[in-house]
Amino acid sequence: MQKPKIGIVGLGNIAQKAYLPILSIHPRIEVVGAFSPNTSKRDMICQTYRMISFDTLNELASSIDAAFVHSSTETHYDIVSYLLEHGVDVYVDKPLAATIEEAEQLVIQAERLGRKLMVGFNRRFAPMYMRLQNESSAHMIDVVKHRENDVGPKDATFTLLDDYLHVIDTLRFLAGNKLTLVSGHVEVNDKHELRFARHVWQDEHGMHTTSMHRSAGVNHEHVSIVRDGERLSVEEMVTLHRFKQGRHEVETFGSWDTTLTQRGFQGVIDHFISALIDDTAISTDGRVALETQRLVTNLIK
Repeated sequence: MQKPKIGIVGLGNIAQKAYLPILSIHPRIEVVGAFSPNTSKRDMICQTYRMISFDTLNELASSIDAAFVHSSTETHYDIVSYLLEHGVDVYVDKPLAATIEEAEQLVIQAERLGRKLMVGFNRRFAPMYMRLQNESSAHMIDVVKHRENDVGPKDATFTLLDDYLHVIDTLRFLAGNKLTLVSGHVEVNDKHELRFARHVWQDEHGMHTTSMHRSAGVNHEHVSIVRDGERLSVEEMVTLHRFKQGRHEVETFGSWDTTLTQRGFQGVIDHFISALIDDTAISTDGRVALETQRLVTNLIK
């Protein structure tokens, strides 16, 4: 595929802030247009980016090679299934689907049809996290993602699948995917809204933790790994600290590196586009995403 024709489904905040700024100027693709049920919003955004405003999903699907799906989670199954069935490769926001059963069906469908299905775990493509992943196996990995004041209004099930999913997937990425739950706790309020979650995991190399507090007084993200003779940590996805033999080294980004690059959005988009053009494997395909979603779903039961 020389220059794939790309369509966008769903034009909410994530599409506008993270994806359209990259896709609209990407030299290796042609962004044809977008579909969203909100006609006035769709027309305005499509006019801004000089692309076609499609009235139906069918019209969009018949005009493209691949789609970026940024609609609400509860619509993922119907939209992704339709696109796959009509010969369109799909990149979709996490989680893959609203339920594990729907996610399983989408994976089976994509494999049956020979279509590419990628789920957008951008943290796997954040450069500083990739630096950690490139290091040798760690005895301890801690992944933390706190929110300043973000309890509710969605219930705990939604928040775990929408946000804690990132934390679990980042640990899977760094630890090598094979994790066994040792212990943990999910705390909810009387409205069944998530207050905090913390879990301990084990793999062949050591013991690891994941944690999230929804009212921590500050938005904070932190990942650290420890192995014999060395500790590395990444603060807010942008600053890498390395402690070794009494030395403390600090690495961060240059002023020219955009926030979207730092947070992995540039990398995750480039990966999908390269897979389309070069017909190569996708590292965060449906099966990888399904296993992460399965781990989180099991925490809810």
